[in-house]
Amino acid sequence: MILSWRLDVLSWLITKLIGQAVAVFYDVERIGAGVVDGPVLVTANHPNALVDPLVIFNTGGRKVRPLAKAPLFGHFIVGPALKALGGLPVYRKEESPGQMHMNARTFDAVIDALRSGEAVQIYPEGKSHSEPSMAPLRTGAARMALLAEARSDWSLGLRLQPVGLTYERKPFFRSRAVAVYGEPIIVADYRDRYEDDGRNAARTLTGDIRRALLEVTLQFETSEDRDLVGLAERIWTREKGEAQPRERQHLSKRLPRLRTFARAYARLRSEDPDRADRLRSVVRRYQRTVTALGVREGDVPSRYRPSRVVLYALGQLAMLLFVFPAAIVGILFWAMPYQVTRYVTMRIRPKHNEIATYKLTLGLLTFPIWLVFASSLISLLMGLDIGLLVARGAPIVGLAAIVWRAREEEIREDARVFFRARRGQKTLDRLHVLRKDLVREFEEVAEGWSGLDPAETTTVGS
Repeated sequence: MILSWRLDVLSWLITKLIGQAVAVFYDVERIGAGVVDGPVLVTANHPNALVDPLVIFNTGGRKVRPLAKAPLFGHFIVGPALKALGGLPVYRKEESPGQMHMNARTFDAVIDALRSGEAVQIYPEGKSHSEPSMAPLRTGAARMALLAEARSDWSLGLRLQPVGLTYERKPFFRSRAVAVYGEPIIVADYRDRYEDDGRNAARTLTGDIRRALLEVTLQFETSEDRDLVGLAERIWTREKGEAQPRERQHLSKRLPRLRTFARAYARLRSEDPDRADRLRSVVRRYQRTVTALGVREGDVPSRYRPSRVVLYALGQLAMLLFVFPAAIVGILFWAMPYQVTRYVTMRIRPKHNEIATYKLTLGLLTFPIWLVFASSLISLLMGLDIGLLVARGAPIVGLAAIVWRAREEEIREDARVFFRARRGQKTLDRLHVLRKDLVREFEEVAEGWSGLDPAETTTVGS
């Protein structure tokens, strides 16, 4: 009894720590109401390795048990986290050739969890990757869902819920991430197909899962297309007054527009490739110019008004000075685990889609150890009261450091853009003309296509 209670407490502590860790590492947002009630199989795209289930855990609103590769359960950091989340192992031929028969148990465990009203998450692509579009989906999710309903005489009420995960600069600390929760698919609607031909029903349901995921994700033919569409959306948004030139908009606000632009560009490439090439050429020219001005996010104003520049500078300087005392303490205190995590990750050289996973898992180890070590050492040297004060205050000054560094980077970029732009008014004038031409081109493309007007996109309650 006591052992069970301790395990429950440990599981609760680990899940809370994981939830806080992913919220600190990323600026995470949610579009939609989260994971629906009752038995549900959450199906998501898989761009960011082990971080993806943590983002769903953080944004879903309820516990969602992940499926993960069996070897990960033996990992000294990842294993306890997966077990705390109620993870279920999946055995692959290339990693566990002698244990493939164990997948039958996993299949049964997933079905039992669903029949108990739980939520389970699965990644139908079967792998994590950094490609600009989804990989072909496997039928495992559909087969699990159909079998769970069949074993419950089609009265379980199981739903498949698509979740689209999108990241900006996913390897980097404090970059943006958004989880889009789509409309669930009712599995019982496939009963007739399943009873007629189980394999065909699984293929049909898998196709419907793919279509549902396409509605909540961004899809591109190439990585270059992804970059061009992102810049095109920024140009249109600023020129139409949807955002200020130097404003950094939340990803949840941009995502509906990005999907609209992505669909429009894909259609243009298919129906009028010459026009698509011309448009891409102009957008590239614009991108080269703003990059030379030091722009990473947002855009460049056509004119800088001295009064606004002064007010902006004074306001930002006041904020930096106000937060600085706590921020500098946080930067100094947490420098050791931050640099250790960074150094070890660089030495490991993980794949692009695994960088954030290594940073996050290493951080879950190094930061708590450092906090315990530093506060214990201070307790020995300066007394228990001081040590406890450090243990309580360290997370607060750490958050202050995060806020200060993020704002300092924004101000540094804004200052760089301002001073470079001041030396080249002709460049600003040329950008202004290019913006006008591009927006006119975007609108001409959208005029003949109903449902592709960026102005009509809205963000679902985030």
